[in-house]
Amino acid sequence: MTYATMKPDLAGSNLTGVFWAFLGVGLFGFIYISGRLSGGDISAGQLIWFRYVGALIAMTLWIAIFPSERAKVRSRQVPVHGLRAMAGGGGGMAAIYAASHMSVTSATAIGLLDGLFVIILGLVLLGERFSAKQWAAAALCLLGAAVVVLASGAATVQLEDMLPASVALLGALLVATESIMIKKLARSEMSVSVLFYVSLFGTVLFSVPAAASWNSLGPAATGLLLLLGPIALAGQLCNIFAFRRSDAALIGPIRYTWIIWGALFGWLFFGEIPLAATWGGMAFILCGGCYLAFSQNR
Repeated sequence: MTYATMKPDLAGSNLTGVFWAFLGVGLFGFIYISGRLSGGDISAGQLIWFRYVGALIAMTLWIAIFPSERAKVRSRQVPVHGLRAMAGGGGGMAAIYAASHMSVTSATAIGLLDGLFVIILGLVLLGERFSAKQWAAAALCLLGAAVVVLASGAATVQLEDMLPASVALLGALLVATESIMIKKLARSEMSVSVLFYVSLFGTVLFSVPAAASWNSLGPAATGLLLLLGPIALAGQLCNIFAFRRSDAALIGPIRYTWIIWGALFGWLFFGEIPLAATWGGMAFILCGGCYLAFSQNR
């Protein structure tokens, strides 16, 4: 079964795709702040590894409970799954590392460039088309993110921040690359296959950086970190649904809604009150996102 024909040229399809993308941004946003929630005592490599291990356990249990799912795991694109795991896990590690070694707001601001990278890669590698009005809506989303960044002072990067800033930029490119791979896999692979292989490869690949920076944990902390796996699976499923319904270039600007999720998480977990400029920036992002959601592909 393939999904090559499951993308009708309808605004309703884009609306559904944008909804799933928005939800996926929130779920992965929670994972990216997990380093701060842990108090900085757990390395980025260890966090990412626990995410993949938790996901692999969940997927293995799912396949064991529902035998009919086993046939769906078969794939003709196993190497692509491996490359996707490297890109996604590497991007996640970079985001967590940057947020742990420089201003969280600055790291997040640089990470927002992944939305722009997704648009460019979608146009160049996938041959997608973007209308002038859609470009304007994407620019409005970017403007909203810039308003928040400039108001918070995150645009100023100190000399000692150059290394983590460079890592954050590389992470944004890796996350965008993973998005393009998800788009390609979503056209031909079953969801179970996409989720299982990335969990398997991620567990193996990131066991090395995890072991190199390992910190001993108690049973409670270990259990909480393993829960990152199911959360990541839910976020990936949202992304798969989004890319099956909309072009990657259209989904890219929705990444800027991380500003909205970041403000919500900052208020809920850290008592941070958004500035007036933050609310204004979020309004720009919402307006641009709403146009993209109701627009039609050209």
